[in-house]
Amino acid sequence: MLNQNVFDVAVIGAGVIGLATAYELAQAGASVVVLERHSPGAGQSTKTGGGIRLAHNSKMNVELTRKSLPFWENFGARFGVDPRYRETGHLFLTQSIQNGSTLRHQADLLANLNVPVNLLDGPDVRARWPTLAHVRAATGLHCPIGGYLDHHTVVAGYQRGLTDVGVRLKLGARVEDVLIKGGEVKGVTTSIGLFPAKCVVNAAGPEAIVIARYAGLDIPFVSRRHELLIVQPTQPISSELPWLIDTDRQVHLRPDGGGRVLIGGFMGQDKPTDPQSYAQEYSTEWANRVRVEVSKAFGLTKADSEIVEGWAGLYPGTCDYLPVLEMSLPGLITAAGFSGTGLMHAPAIGKIVADMVSGHTSGGIDISSLGSDRFEQTTHVTETSGF
Repeated sequence: MLNQNVFDVAVIGAGVIGLATAYELAQAGASVVVLERHSPGAGQSTKTGGGIRLAHNSKMNVELTRKSLPFWENFGARFGVDPRYRETGHLFLTQSIQNGSTLRHQADLLANLNVPVNLLDGPDVRARWPTLAHVRAATGLHCPIGGYLDHHTVVAGYQRGLTDVGVRLKLGARVEDVLIKGGEVKGVTTSIGLFPAKCVVNAAGPEAIVIARYAGLDIPFVSRRHELLIVQPTQPISSELPWLIDTDRQVHLRPDGGGRVLIGGFMGQDKPTDPQSYAQEYSTEWANRVRVEVSKAFGLTKADSEIVEGWAGLYPGTCDYLPVLEMSLPGLITAAGFSGTGLMHAPAIGKIVADMVSGHTSGGIDISSLGSDRFEQTTHVTETSGF
């Protein structure tokens, strides 16, 4: 089938990055089509813990979250869908000297960027949050801004917004090739036909590496499998408790409403995986181990806490846990590899990509360090605060 329309922009992927990008492009006056092989949000956007976080240890991630926060706070008014944003803040904890030093450096970075942050010792932590009386941390870093939202309602809200601004959403459209003429990208071919476009945005999540290869590019994207559980704690947990991260055991816990908690963690097993064949169900072995480690870390759950729900997903990323955001070829923008931060940063990314297409500056954020050419260098910034 030959599509007769020549769109200003074809966005590949209807995850939250693709949806946010399409919305901002249309708001800026572009004609946009979104090409999605399944359904909106069916990939990795709805398989995370819904985190929104300012407490990163890279300036770039802090800036992207800060640019996105106002959008999340006004999401309901804009789209008529409540994303159920809950501001818990984040509390990183450690007993080790080495990780304590890392938290102090992170606190310095956040303070220099005017992000509210408190560096606490163990007694301070236990005095401030009496429910953490069993926590043996020597150092804690607390950032009160950030929390979580419901990614399913975010996807629904963006879909409503795309309809309002005239974006075409094509489902069942598996991209099969990138069209290049005279060194410029001119559109894509898909399982449902040809889509000519003046610009193509690769927002395909774990499939971004495939799209890049269609364009003759070798961008070293890496997908990592993660798992999450919702469990019943020993006693109902207050929604005011911060999102807790034990950097020694590499586990985390946050309130999930109704007194329940969400728990997860790599526990030292942060390994690349094949996005085509990864197990989408959580493993019993991991579930048993993470419940033990979380119970030891925070004392709020038991090693055999009842599992209410669980799932596995991917963090499509890179070796330095920062995204690739660049004009990879004339007419091809890559916006992928967010390593679990895609949801929280989507509004900022959408605006930046819209600016790139229009030729404007990227909203005061210098994204030059996010080019894929950084992987050819021996040293570059790495984000290490992921969990």
